[in-house]
Amino acid sequence: MSGLIDLTEKTESAFLMNAAIIGGGKGCKSILQMVENGALGRFRMRVLGVADVDSKAVGIRYARKIGIPFVTADYRKLYDIPGLDVIIELTGDVTLRDLIEHTRPRHVRLIDHYGARLFWEVHQAETAFRTQRVAMQKKEKAERERIAQILDGIPDEILVVDSNMMVQDANQSFLRNNNCSIEDVRNRYCYEVEQGVRRECQAAIDNCPFSTVMESGKPTSLVRKHFTPDGEPHYVSIVGAPLHDKEGGLIGMIEITRDISGRIRLEEALAATEVHLQQFMEKSPLGTYVKNRAGQYIDVNPAACALLGRSDQEILGRTDQEIFPSEIAEKLQSGEQEVWRMRDAISIETEMDIGGRRIFFSTVKFPILNKEGEPTGLCGLSQDITAQKEAEDELRETREYLQNIMDNAPAIIITTDLNGDIVSFNRGAELSLGYSAGEVIGKHVTLFSQDPSLLKEFLRMINSGRAVQDYSFELLCKGNTLLPVSLTLSQLLDSSGKMIGTVCISKDISHRNVLMKQILQSERMAAVGRLASGVAHEINNPLAIIAEIAGYLNELAEDEVEGVKSDLLKELKEGLPKISQHVQRGRDITHRLLSFARKTEKKIEQADVNSALIEIL
Repeated sequence: MSGLIDLTEKTESAFLMNAAIIGGGKGCKSILQMVENGALGRFRMRVLGVADVDSKAVGIRYARKIGIPFVTADYRKLYDIPGLDVIIELTGDVTLRDLIEHTRPRHVRLIDHYGARLFWEVHQAETAFRTQRVAMQKKEKAERERIAQILDGIPDEILVVDSNMMVQDANQSFLRNNNCSIEDVRNRYCYEVEQGVRRECQAAIDNCPFSTVMESGKPTSLVRKHFTPDGEPHYVSIVGAPLHDKEGGLIGMIEITRDISGRIRLEEALAATEVHLQQFMEKSPLGTYVKNRAGQYIDVNPAACALLGRSDQEILGRTDQEIFPSEIAEKLQSGEQEVWRMRDAISIETEMDIGGRRIFFSTVKFPILNKEGEPTGLCGLSQDITAQKEAEDELRETREYLQNIMDNAPAIIITTDLNGDIVSFNRGAELSLGYSAGEVIGKHVTLFSQDPSLLKEFLRMINSGRAVQDYSFELLCKGNTLLPVSLTLSQLLDSSGKMIGTVCISKDISHRNVLMKQILQSERMAAVGRLASGVAHEINNPLAIIAEIAGYLNELAEDEVEGVKSDLLKELKEGLPKISQHVQRGRDITHRLLSFARKTEKKIEQADVNSALIEIL
């Protein structure tokens, strides 16, 4: 972008002076070079002649090289140069200087070698001036380029219009958005230039920015609305700023055009959001408040006023220290420094006495961040959880009471979730099974069974709605020992009646089994004792008689009574021992019956199988 700033340089006409130099040394050559290069600036001088007795002096040679008209060894010939204005004496010879002073033409001025230093001063001043001017030109150019870059970098469309409404310049955003070049718009009336953002020019209406700026000399701004072919509203912001020359005269206007449709829609959405937010603040059951960085309340809803026991007029614009006693103020401010430091939400619970009421608050505090991510405020959402706290205290007491019952109950009580994983394990279970609760919680209940499939079947029965009542079972203890129990399994339900797991109540029946065996043994022994006593009495009587007869016959057989046949004797000898043997067997039977009626120690004896078989045969 160019042409926004126009600097006009004014040149001044300078006096031209004709000069001659006497002395052709280095000083002469330097003055000739300064004159040739224009290094004397506005001090305009033309050297017409140079004189020196040494024809090979550097100044003489340089004068011939650049074509000085008069180059001579006799300085007096220089007096005849037409139009000569000044003689510059550079030899440093005082006598020669005085001679020249007395012989020079009266219209010709003399500058001796001291005065010649003026040329060096002029040269230095001119060099400094040129250096400064070059620096200023560079600075001006850089400033122009910087301004052009700034204007070209602005996304808004910019036009520069002169006092005749003629477009003089446009930035890149304008040219790019309207698909044109600077030549397409320069020196055209602004109302003739098509502009896609603002559409057709409305110069005929009263609020034309050009007319307003040119009449008032002050910036102006306006918003125009038009509709797209689809019927959508389109909003454009137009800003006109006066353009002045160096003397402060109004020479035109800079027009800046911006499409603000998105911003207008955003503002409308923001307005709707603010309405929704206000409705939320008003209707929210949570106590909601907003504080600034100074700790002052800048917004508070009715629920928060009710919780704090103050009206919004008593709260807004004040800090907690200004509203409440220091103890309550400190509690209300708890955690806020952490929110500022962490820039993240925190949740805290606070107990306070407000207006004679003991209240528990649950509050979530979080920072309100700007677009740079810096916290500018703090929002708090508070809820009165006093009733919840009281219910939790009651529930905790109930749980402690029930846990106390469970821990002190002599039964084994185990609860599981729906997957059969152990959830609770009471003290009775720890004492009976040898595991601590920490060792088994989270593990599957089949840990306590030698046959896991049986317990799994029990769990399936429970899930189907059936129950297991007083089932005789053996639980596997730590160390792989077995504990006989009476097992009862049932569903564990929540308050709505939904199954959430199972509860297993088992009672150690090992001692009961011993007692039952003892009772059974006692009853059996008593019955058998009564029976054995009668049977033994009834059997012993005939056995005694048999024994007597067998003894008598045995004596007869041994005495070999006269008249008895030898075959009969043989049979008697063979049969009588058997009678005695079976008598003894009957006695053994009655003895075992009596032993059954009494508690006896078991013993192991050797048996002759062969003799038993022979006896049976």
